[in-house]
Amino acid sequence: MISKFTHYHFKNNKPLISFLSVFPPYRGGISKFSDFLYRHLKDRVEIQAYNFTNLYPSLLFPGKSQFLDGNDEGQEYAKRLIHSWNPLNWKTAARAIASEKPDHFLISYWHPFFAPAFIRVISEVKKNSPGTCISILAHNVLPHEKFPMGQYLSQKLLAKADNIFVLSESSLKEADNLSITDKVTKLFHPVYEQAPPEKSRPQLRKQYGFADDDVVLLFFGLIRPYKGLDLMIEALNSIDLSSHRIRPLIAGEFYMGKEPVLSSIDDSHKTYYTIIDRFVSDEEMAEILTISDAMVMPYRSATQSGILANAINFKLPCIVSDVEGLTEHLTDNKSALIFPSENVTALKQAIESILENDRRTTIAGHLEVIKEELSWQAFTDRLLAKLIEENP
Repeated sequence: MISKFTHYHFKNNKPLISFLSVFPPYRGGISKFSDFLYRHLKDRVEIQAYNFTNLYPSLLFPGKSQFLDGNDEGQEYAKRLIHSWNPLNWKTAARAIASEKPDHFLISYWHPFFAPAFIRVISEVKKNSPGTCISILAHNVLPHEKFPMGQYLSQKLLAKADNIFVLSESSLKEADNLSITDKVTKLFHPVYEQAPPEKSRPQLRKQYGFADDDVVLLFFGLIRPYKGLDLMIEALNSIDLSSHRIRPLIAGEFYMGKEPVLSSIDDSHKTYYTIIDRFVSDEEMAEILTISDAMVMPYRSATQSGILANAINFKLPCIVSDVEGLTEHLTDNKSALIFPSENVTALKQAIESILENDRRTTIAGHLEVIKEELSWQAFTDRLLAKLIEENP
């Protein structure tokens, strides 16, 4: 079959991919994902990364900072180009991308707020570089929380793509509801490759204030209503934390009212909780996952989860609700403990079950297999097979 896309730019027999996303020094899961993908693509294709000059207006950003802390030199490989809410920038930015005549233009998409900018940029790129194949990597087809005209904006944007990549079955179903599944390829969320911390688990436990025989139950990541921290607290309220030596650890910046959630902790339990209310760096995350015995993810909804990918990398047993975005690659009582979403009684039972050391050891062994299956190498192979082989 003859491709409708014209070969524009091959260097060393490699196609050119222009990749528009959020990258470091911006923080967050999409930035981290994009950084990993860029690094796995750059030795296999010619790739030019494009970042944002401005990402979120402060009015829409509930966190303390949009940027990583510390020295981020060496991570500024992506050209700062797109101002997400300034229409006067979009045409100029698109023409800069089109001037390279890329074979493929890949865009990360995760929220309807960015749809107007991406729609205009795609239109201008196609006008100035008609041979470029347009692909969208949709981390979310629809947003987790309501957004004005969210479904309309997502549908209008995704309709402009030649290829759409999603990372889970739940996203595939959302695409089906928008009648765009004929363009969609389902991939998966790869498991992050991060080395363990230099300090040992006993050293880190002492540093964070935990005893060797404490059972540390972790709730990790940006805290939003759909992630169900309130459900975990409610389940723990009915368990004797002292006799089981349970130490709940909540680590992540609150993107919702903190006091209403934390005030629901039983008064007799409050001294057992450790709360790290801020954005956690990758280095600190590795330490926290190392000291934890299990992670609790009582999500009300999910498309996929970078947090789960990190847990798998560190072979940390997880308790997860039975939403498709979490359970697609997991098996109950084998690679995770899975409970019915929003069922606090079942969540309590799962927590009591994970207290058994043998059960945690068994789950950790199965996670090693999943870690290999969901590697970045496998993800990159499948992405490039679709892009290069089917749309050369």
